[in-house]
Amino acid sequence: MRTVKLLRLRHHEIDKKRWDEGIARSTHPLVYADSWYLDIVSPQWEAVVSDDYSILWPLTLNRKYKLPMLMQPMFTQQLGVFSSLPLDKQMVTQIYKANPYPILSLQSHAQIKWPAARQVTAKQNAVLPLQKDYDSLQKAFRKGRKHSVKKALKNPGMSISHASAGAFVAFTQQHNTYHLAEKHLQLLQKLITSALAQDHGFILSAREEAEGPLAMAFFLRKYQRITHLSGHSSSGGLAKDGMSLIINQVIKDYAGSDYLLDFEGSDLKGVASFYRSFGAEIECYQSYRHPWFANWQRIRQGLGKIMGDF
Repeated sequence: MRTVKLLRLRHHEIDKKRWDEGIARSTHPLVYADSWYLDIVSPQWEAVVSDDYSILWPLTLNRKYKLPMLMQPMFTQQLGVFSSLPLDKQMVTQIYKANPYPILSLQSHAQIKWPAARQVTAKQNAVLPLQKDYDSLQKAFRKGRKHSVKKALKNPGMSISHASAGAFVAFTQQHNTYHLAEKHLQLLQKLITSALAQDHGFILSAREEAEGPLAMAFFLRKYQRITHLSGHSSSGGLAKDGMSLIINQVIKDYAGSDYLLDFEGSDLKGVASFYRSFGAEIECYQSYRHPWFANWQRIRQGLGKIMGDF
């Protein structure tokens, strides 16, 4: 491994043009690491970079607990160190040592491993390469998913259309099964609005003439990767397989291309099974939680029903 000079940069010191160019050149670019995305989810993010911007690690600062600490931002499944060249364990350790802040929670992307000293958990993402033609991709659907898609397609009143950021957020507020706080809905709207303005994403809606929208999903699209960032269904949409129709449409539209459909995985078995039913493959990545933070999350979940979001 060549010798590199590492720099820790404050937010105002980061050359964002060089940063974005470095992310684009990296071996595993992700839209989560683009400067515009980080500016929204972690407004005062800092960085560890090599002097030539070939190695980049965003430090996503959070001062929720009064002291600056690194935490994985909302709507950002994977970050970690990005590099235009493969990194050996020694180099990765050197990069992580350049961080001056305590780490509460971080998740690295699939091509980077944490230093051995950290106790990490392996998490699963679901991805579907779309290089094959649609018929071949559709044959890999599970039997039940094929039936669901076929049933939805036979519904003469069902259609797929694009939707606005405002319509998506309003639908999410109405069918917010994940109990997103208002501040997180506002954050999501900022991400969607910015992504649509740059043509880095799209929203699809499954709707029925009689009932209106049944399901909506927002997808990020950059670096040959289509990421299912957020999606919701009404009770009618669940019954009529609206989300199955949306996912099927994305697969059909991008079949035979170099794109990868990234479902973002899920810790919920039912959701994870839904993604796998489209023939998705498992992509593993590493997650670190400080033991104190992990215990605090368990306590908070236990108190949440009594005290609400605090």
